[in-house]
Amino acid sequence: MNPSGLPGLHPINDLKLKDIELVEDCRALQFMEEEFSKFNCPNCPQFLEHFSEHNGNMKLKDEYKKIMFLLSDESLQLLPEYTQRVEVLKRLECIDSKCTVQLKGKVACEMSTHEVMITELLFNNVLNDLHPADIAASLSCFVFEMKKCSEPQLSETLLQSKKKILEIAEFIGTIQKQCGMLEPVQDYVEQYHFGLMEVVFEWARGMPFSEIIVLTDVHEGIIVRSIQRLHELLSDVRNAARMIGDRTLVQKMEETMHLIKRDIVFAASLYTQ
Repeated sequence: MNPSGLPGLHPINDLKLKDIELVEDCRALQFMEEEFSKFNCPNCPQFLEHFSEHNGNMKLKDEYKKIMFLLSDESLQLLPEYTQRVEVLKRLECIDSKCTVQLKGKVACEMSTHEVMITELLFNNVLNDLHPADIAASLSCFVFEMKKCSEPQLSETLLQSKKKILEIAEFIGTIQKQCGMLEPVQDYVEQYHFGLMEVVFEWARGMPFSEIIVLTDVHEGIIVRSIQRLHELLSDVRNAARMIGDRTLVQKMEETMHLIKRDIVFAASLYTQ
């Protein structure tokens, strides 16, 4: 109940939240509120004063920990890698020689995952000539994490898209190596997995879920979660395209998002009810 006496909206039952992580956060908050009501300290006349004092002490402790970390050997060990990563960003023209963020860097900031890689795809116009279903399939490699699964059957367009993605990944991995980073080029390239390309392609074309699960040995739950994450990634790419000023790509991203956001994949499950 709200202080006004009006019943509040339940975030899950009333607002129909479907994101699993958000639902879990809501339940965690509800649990904390229930636990908080069991304490007697809020009844203290000086509760706000005591809480503010304790909160200040906690902030001081956190600040102390940060300072001690900066003075530690562990912090100094990370300095070379930091310097190397800055050099990589300079080589890729995300920042200039004075570390001022450039347009590519601003675009990278719009991404929630694989920031540098996806930015390179955009600036190399890899997505521009693809149809929405091909775009969805191509970008699925950034959200699908299974290393081993059945081999997808890909069209010539998707094979060429996959080839371009791998070439750009090798290009970035090589620059990282040249800048002194320890990660092998092959390891950087192999972090992208293309096993869900056929499934996502057919899903974007309207194939029912009961039929796309036959195309792969990947578990249904992983397929659902990957497509949901892909929708989030497409939103990031759309925002980046808007920042660049590419209206055509913005429209393509919105159409792609519309194509994959349907049916059981985005329906409220029993878990979220």
